[in-house]
Amino acid sequence: MVAAAFMSQFVANGCVFSVFGVFMVPIAMEFDTSRGVVSTGMGAGMLIMGLAGPLLGRVVDSGPVRSMMLVGLAMMSSGLVLLSRVESLWQAALVFCVAISLGSALFGPLPSTALVSNWFVRRRGLALGLTVSGATVAGLVAPPLAAWLIDGIGWRGAVVAMGIGGAVLAAPLIIAFVVRRPEDIGSFPDGDRPTEANLSPPLDPPDTGALLRDPKLWIIAVGFALVFTSPIVMTAHVVAFAEDLGISRLRASFFFSFVAPFSILGKLLFGLVVDRIDPRHAVWGALAVMAAAWSLLLTEPSANSLMLIGCLFGLGVGAVGPIHGVVVGVCFGRGAIGRVMGIGGLAGLPIIAGSGPLVGLLFDATGGYTAGFSLQLVQLAGAALLMFVLKIPEFEPGTGPAPAAGGAPLVRAQAP
Repeated sequence: MVAAAFMSQFVANGCVFSVFGVFMVPIAMEFDTSRGVVSTGMGAGMLIMGLAGPLLGRVVDSGPVRSMMLVGLAMMSSGLVLLSRVESLWQAALVFCVAISLGSALFGPLPSTALVSNWFVRRRGLALGLTVSGATVAGLVAPPLAAWLIDGIGWRGAVVAMGIGGAVLAAPLIIAFVVRRPEDIGSFPDGDRPTEANLSPPLDPPDTGALLRDPKLWIIAVGFALVFTSPIVMTAHVVAFAEDLGISRLRASFFFSFVAPFSILGKLLFGLVVDRIDPRHAVWGALAVMAAAWSLLLTEPSANSLMLIGCLFGLGVGAVGPIHGVVVGVCFGRGAIGRVMGIGGLAGLPIIAGSGPLVGLLFDATGGYTAGFSLQLVQLAGAALLMFVLKIPEFEPGTGPAPAAGGAPLVRAQAP
């Protein structure tokens, strides 16, 4: 399951969003348009994925998830092949939004994260850390591969190669391993043996109406949206910020070479830690690391210091992915993870999608990045406050962790 989820995130990110910038110039030249016009495709794709989230979450919780993921993979792959045949910009936009973005949503981050959360309870943090590392590895591997393909066979040939290659990589693992819940094949979370606890009748998962009325859902949605703005703002603005400080564009771009490996380290390290402590403490640790990075950026660092800041950013940003899944799982149980993540993703979309443009507008108004980067510190403080008021059932103040080892599932396994 972890292998299938890792590869799903690798392919979804590697064939769509991490390579978007590599294709921007060739496509703008092909259709005689501006890079600004082409770049709106990224925002449109994120919007499509966010709008689809609640429906995808419902399927992950109670529907034919393997079929959904295979359909999504087929949509993305065929969409990339079809993209190579378009003759106008509007056709390219339609294919990217309807087939490629929606297809990647059907098998990518949300389904794979929710699936792994269903299969693990005690070791959920580590399993999610491995899963979300797929997207980070794709960010390292896919852009140079796409550039090499464009140079060799042109952008049209490159999208065909990536579409077919992505399907070849992901389809066998999805077919072989994806099962919605361990109980569906007579197994138990974490591979545990049958016990009195996990053979007990399962608790009924809350219906969608009850989830919408639960303040925990909205606290988590807004809190993590405030955190998820940091990597978006970082990706969009740090290189330009460094150039304003007199650091060359090439040197500044190496910032991301330090972010990526430390992001993987953060995913695995915090994934291990969050399985053993109150998840809120893990959140606060990640927020402290990210706040330190933003604070150092505000000191107008040198080129060498910028690379150190990249390490801090990677560590903090990488930690957030597995922590988010663990917090959702602990608060709502395995029977509602998909719906909570889908609804929460849609609720937080305006904050996430608006973060990059807002920092750009603040730069235009003030002539610098101080206000925009300071706003990220304010948002992290807001997220920390929301985590303080969040009532986590297994870690109520004064009670400590739940008596079951590592935290008992809120929706217990059903006997086969």
